[in-house]
Amino acid sequence: MSLDIDDVIEDLEMEWPNHPQFNYNPTAFSRVKSSGDNYMFCCPYHFEHDPDSGILKEYPYLFNCFACGMSATLPQLVAHALDLPTEVHGEHYILKNYAVIEKSKRPTLDLESILDGGKDRDKLVSHLDIELDQYKLKRHPYLYSRGFTERTLQKYEVGYDESTRSMIIPIRTSTGAIRFFKRRFVDRKGFLNEKNIYKKDVVFGLFYLKRALKTVPKIYLTESETDTMACYQGGLPAGAILGRILFHEQIMELLKAGVKEVVLFFDNDKAGLSCTYEAYQKLTKYPIRVSMIKYPGCAYGIDTWDEEDVALKDANELMQNGLMSKIEAVPIETVDWKNIEE
Repeated sequence: MSLDIDDVIEDLEMEWPNHPQFNYNPTAFSRVKSSGDNYMFCCPYHFEHDPDSGILKEYPYLFNCFACGMSATLPQLVAHALDLPTEVHGEHYILKNYAVIEKSKRPTLDLESILDGGKDRDKLVSHLDIELDQYKLKRHPYLYSRGFTERTLQKYEVGYDESTRSMIIPIRTSTGAIRFFKRRFVDRKGFLNEKNIYKKDVVFGLFYLKRALKTVPKIYLTESETDTMACYQGGLPAGAILGRILFHEQIMELLKAGVKEVVLFFDNDKAGLSCTYEAYQKLTKYPIRVSMIKYPGCAYGIDTWDEEDVALKDANELMQNGLMSKIEAVPIETVDWKNIEE
């Protein structure tokens, strides 16, 4: 399956005047020229007179702007150009309008490979927004027991699945596509996770920040979705790395969003502090200012490392205890990291 990518660009140029950003960027997709393996044209992500962005003429049709640094898959580019909700909608638009079956040995342009350039099949965005509708308006007392208000639950589209008795949190990429659903049981500890999910490039909450702001200059990074939601209730712009490892791909998403300052707000235990140390080492390679949260009443968790149950171990517990206003962002250099390295 192959595409006449020049036809796609021509159609996107014709559709662009209907885009809400047209008045700010009227040259997008114009001045197309062939240059080696690419078609060059004016970037749809920033205004320019000369074409500094390009897309590969052949599969996997990757887009890159050499001026602003924006990169995208073809579904992401189409979704942006047509102002579609997610890259999945862009993918469906491509397959419906442009795909041409050929008897050749060229790579198949299928639902999986088109999303990520054919590198990792498990990066497939597996859910449409319509699937979320069956959960997001349903409630269980557990959702409120975590201290979350109805406004917060609606903000992050949290719902309830009666069949599995689990709290449902949609995990969206920075472009809004639902990569997977996070399910937490409401009547016992544990999660019901989907298999073969690629999440190294996902910062939970970043999509909602980008939707509200043109750029995200500052972000508080947490470990979990509920901690990010707690930060929201505390008035802090936050995102979750979905675990205890900050990946390079997540840092790239932060940079694309315009992040200049990161406050590390990981759990108040030794593992959380180790996570902070490792994330700090990675972030110092980029033009990002980094600090960390000091929990109220303790020195970076050091005096609670030997406790089986750490008091006020995360942002959610701080929020539930009304202590979000007591936290303090401190320079990371003030921490003695010797104990962490041992």
